[in-house]
Amino acid sequence: MRGKLRVLEVFLLGAALLAGGVLLPHLLAPKAELMGVSRAQGQFLGGVQSDFRLSLNPPALAAAGPEETLTLQPLQPYTPTALEGASDDYHCFLLDPKLSRDRMVTGVNIQPGQGSIVHHVILFKVSGEAAEEAQRKNTESGGKGWTCFGGPSVGSAASMAGSWLGAWVPGVGDGHFPPGLAQSLAKGSLVVMQVHYNLAAGAQPDRSKAVLSLAPPGEPLTPLRTSLLVAPVEVPCPEGVQAPACNRTTVLRENVRKYGLEGASLPQALLGLCGKTLEDYTQPVGEARAVSTDCERTVPADATLYSVAGHMHLRGVELRIELIRSGETTPKTLLHIPRWDFHWQGNYWFKNPVEVRKGDTVRIRCTWDNSLENQPVIAGKRLEPRYIVWGEGTADEMCLGVFQAAVKE
Repeated sequence: MRGKLRVLEVFLLGAALLAGGVLLPHLLAPKAELMGVSRAQGQFLGGVQSDFRLSLNPPALAAAGPEETLTLQPLQPYTPTALEGASDDYHCFLLDPKLSRDRMVTGVNIQPGQGSIVHHVILFKVSGEAAEEAQRKNTESGGKGWTCFGGPSVGSAASMAGSWLGAWVPGVGDGHFPPGLAQSLAKGSLVVMQVHYNLAAGAQPDRSKAVLSLAPPGEPLTPLRTSLLVAPVEVPCPEGVQAPACNRTTVLRENVRKYGLEGASLPQALLGLCGKTLEDYTQPVGEARAVSTDCERTVPADATLYSVAGHMHLRGVELRIELIRSGETTPKTLLHIPRWDFHWQGNYWFKNPVEVRKGDTVRIRCTWDNSLENQPVIAGKRLEPRYIVWGEGTADEMCLGVFQAAVKE
């Protein structure tokens, strides 16, 4: 139960309000191409649509000049491994910033050691009981870290609220935040670096690192926080396809083997979070070329949104995130990705920050193609269709929206 609550805390929009950095930056194209062309409604940005003006860069970069940096890196390389039948390894490394006073982080530049196998990297700041548990896990492994699907796998839900410091996926820039915004990092805090390795192309020793940019002590800055919006993932096989992996229970059992109990409890928890049941996903899917899900959450506090991003995996087709003002029925599109590409993901900054109020609603909708022809190819072999639920592996799926915001106290 403790693990289940820990994961749910991460997914509750606003309930955890995780402090964090850029989650899903783009594979950068030339700047002239990124700006796109104007539309009658909103802006078109390389195929991405919104009712608000977007950019792949913060509205203004931090002022040029010397800055204090702090480099965090495991003491030794790690060669990832995966369970039989799996191709993913989530591993956590314990890093010590050795801070003698509270600091504000104005940028997070994560540099993977082996870009061919690193799927993503997330930094979590830990203290108190979470730090003690992390130190214990690290000691038990001889300083080599520990397996950590879903999150850092330390501390309670309450102790991990606000723990996200920054993140990386292929194509990230230098990770600076807009002027006046930063992440807080308290004196004595430790940092857990979670690295997701995908081993479809084989394993190699990796020693990824993170370089933190630090503001001068005492500089007035607004804490930047990251909040996540999710929807259930319930994607059946194409009609007429008969296979053991097309059975949801069979898939959940396999997820428990690969990811632990959270691999089975989280899909059910997401249904409850969004007020849904499996009966909401019983409609015929035909060839399963367009299977959708959605979820709405109420904004818990006034806030200023600075950026938005979306995340799915290899079967993703379309993703939309909308804002519905309290008392209104017509939604505003925050982000619409009509042609999802797993290898082309981005964190989109609002050119003019978007004000949201307590009681407003945010909605996410994801669509997948689980047809026979669209199955992922792993190690040169096309996978067989299976029932898809929320999972950590690259061949699993997610429906995730990400906001970077300043919450008004």
